[in-house]
Amino acid sequence: ELLATCRLLLTAGHETTVNLIGNGSLALLRNPEQRAMLAADESLLANAVEELLRYDSPVQLTMRFASEDAPLGNQAAKRGDLVVLLLGAANRDPAHFSNPQELDIRRENAGTHLSLGQGIHYCLGAPLARLEGELAIGALLRRLPRLALAEGELEWRPNIVLRGLKSLPVTF
Repeated sequence: ELLATCRLLLTAGHETTVNLIGNGSLALLRNPEQRAMLAADESLLANAVEELLRYDSPVQLTMRFASEDAPLGNQAAKRGDLVVLLLGAANRDPAHFSNPQELDIRRENAGTHLSLGQGIHYCLGAPLARLEGELAIGALLRRLPRLALAEGELEWRPNIVLRGLKSLPVTF
């Protein structure tokens, strides 16, 4: 049990933050107007990290067992059913986010994403992940103003739960 908890904390506390920084950097490099806006006004960093978590969540899905019978859209989950929750899809729900396919670091409801879970399953390390994201993204903007994507294909790690790049080739 102790070993399983240590593995969980290492994965949850390291790989997810690495993916937040990598996915977020890629999103900003692909959206230069958003990057320029953030570089010009670092007071937008906190909301930008929320939007980056929403836009390309480091955790794409999670699973739960239904603790009781409950309606689930047009279906019903029965007690004991395995329910797969697609966080990446929920974070792009047009009923909740206007223009969900667009990166908008000024999005007013960016912080209502599900990337860090909800309720009793809310991420224990959420404040640390946000701080690390703000520090890393802010430092990249300040220290590498000419950062750009290098030529070549991007390769993603083969994992359906955690979304992250194998590497992010850049020039500066």
